[in-house]
Amino acid sequence: MRKTIFIIANLVFIFTMSCKAQNTTNETKLKRDDLKKSKLAVDTVAESEKKSAYDFAYQTFMNCDTYEFPKLTSENATERLVKLWKTEKPKVVETCDNYNSTYGKLTKLNLSEILSDKTGYKYFRYKATFSETENIAEIRVYTNSDNKFDGIIIKPKWNNEYSEWNEKTKSE
Repeated sequence: MRKTIFIIANLVFIFTMSCKAQNTTNETKLKRDDLKKSKLAVDTVAESEKKSAYDFAYQTFMNCDTYEFPKLTSENATERLVKLWKTEKPKVVETCDNYNSTYGKLTKLNLSEILSDKTGYKYFRYKATFSETENIAEIRVYTNSDNKFDGIIIKPKWNNEYSEWNEKTKSE
């Protein structure tokens, strides 16, 4: 079963699932192959999906200084994420403050790749540039098989190879 993760460590903003798919009607574990990520050709993903994921990432981090975060509802996000977005807002604000003071304002966001697994989850990976650092960060948006947001993370350092988030990779 997927566990919700909300950790602020080494200025890494994690607000997402543990990257394991969950079937809400069937609690059986999926086979490892079902969770294996494959790279999608960017042009095979609907423009509306790409725009939606981009807007979610951009609005979340561009508006850190105003705290005007994207509105999440059952129409555009999973119930789990909607609930977290509301109940954990003070932590989101604290993370934004910490990130802005260290890395500055988001200046550029470019889609680098889209991954998918057999459960229908998509993983949108963006290269992000901030005003106060030369490092390229990674912002990742997760959507489920219904194209609803299920998570967002930021890592202060871009890695060309996709890596699952876990305790060992949280400060990458």
